[in-house]
Amino acid sequence: MLGMRPEQLQWPKEDGPVRVPAQGSRRQRCSSFVPARPAQNVLFVGAERPDEFADAMRLICQGHTVMVINPRETSSATAFRRQGGNFVRARIEQLPPECCQFDVICENYPYPSGRHYVPPRAFVLARLTRLAHAGRWILFTEAARLATRVKAVVDYDGSLQGRFNARRSSLFPGQAPPSAYPPVASRFRLIVERRS
Repeated sequence: MLGMRPEQLQWPKEDGPVRVPAQGSRRQRCSSFVPARPAQNVLFVGAERPDEFADAMRLICQGHTVMVINPRETSSATAFRRQGGNFVRARIEQLPPECCQFDVICENYPYPSGRHYVPPRAFVLARLTRLAHAGRWILFTEAARLATRVKAVVDYDGSLQGRFNARRSSLFPGQAPPSAYPPVASRFRLIVERRS
């Protein structure tokens, strides 16, 4: 891909969300949930792996505006930037909500604990305040606890009630994006949409 212009690259076309059979092996990714037209503003949060940057580049090649953020710059992030991608070394909380509005926010396997613990409400609000009108946040996680807490904040926080809709689904590992974490029997996909 180096040295090629985005319009020279050919990627498989997909229309709408991926429909995965119960035991299917087709992996979902952020680009599975981004319509081909009209062009969307897309944010990848915490991307580090080559497959995440390939997905971001796939969306750029389809004409979408894509920003990738992470407080740590990996070699994949450096390669993405060299190819013309927009990588910002930052946490989502550092993006000004008033000027950074995204139609789609993608996040694979966040780790909002440990040294950089973020309480569930603050974690959710950091994303939803940067979500454009009728936008969606797609989160993949191995942690049932995180998926449950995020959905609970969206469903029961008084400041969010009626403004957002959250759907949680269980997936087989082969249906979700690849992960470097230890294998688990299932993964979870959470889609939070801002209501029109």
